Amino acid sequence: MRLIGQGRTADIFEYSPGEIMKLYHADFPEAVVRHEFRITEMVGSKGLHIPEARFLHKEGNRLGIVFERIEGQTLLALLLGQILSAEETARMMAECHYGLHMQKDEERALPGQKHILEQAMMRVPMLGESEKQKVLADLRALPEHSQICHGDFHPDNVMLERVGGRCRVIDWMTGMSGDPAGDVARTWVILKSASLPEQAAAELHQAFETARSLLLDGYIEHYLRLSGMTWEQLEAWILPVAAARLDENLPEGEARHVLRFVRERLASH
Repeated sequence: MRLIGQGRTADIFEYSPGEIMKLYHADFPEAVVRHEFRITEMVGSKGLHIPEARFLHKEGNRLGIVFERIEGQTLLALLLGQILSAEETARMMAECHYGLHMQKDEERALPGQKHILEQAMMRVPMLGESEKQKVLADLRALPEHSQICHGDFHPDNVMLERVGGRCRVIDWMTGMSGDPAGDVARTWVILKSASLPEQAAAELHQAFETARSLLLDGYIEHYLRLSGMTWEQLEAWILPVAAARLDENLPEGEARHVLRFVRERLASH
């Protein structure tokens, strides 16, 4: 198999004509891989434009998922390559994200958004117990909905097909049922705080920082216009979403940035 991509948790290989395999590192929990496979199957059954998860495959002591291969590039790659402008990328992201949120999880088969955020936030060692309880009170007061949410929607998880120009959303490990406002808030937090890997070329870092504000503002403006959602509805989710993000294995600089942001929000309560 030929290696065609690498990430923090998995390597991507060509598997067969029309298929790729996402092969997780040996120390990655198999239960989480199986969870991603189930979530992707469930979401795919709703008719959404995502890569089909075909089967699980064991390679030595590593477990992988074989997916339909999407011929194209991520929106992030197209943005950094200056093939798409920040404004075009923002519009595509908003339209694609809104399309997901139009689909309901009627059976509530997907994990619940509030439960996921609460569990993540309570594991965060950087926050004190009183801080967690304040965020938890905010979270519990938020609306309950059952729309399909991605949970990690950003331009590196959206692929643009080379033929036809259709967007396909990848990496459904964090798929959930919940309020679209919370899912959009998650994207807002990611775009506000995320950075490229340190090993990325200096010119890519510069291109990303230059595009960040245009991308974030354009995405939010276009999504709100499409959906009729208000900024106030979205903003109510930002604190709990940001606090839960601290449970992730973030780069040190990004973790400090998010923690400072959470504490500033708590102080302004």
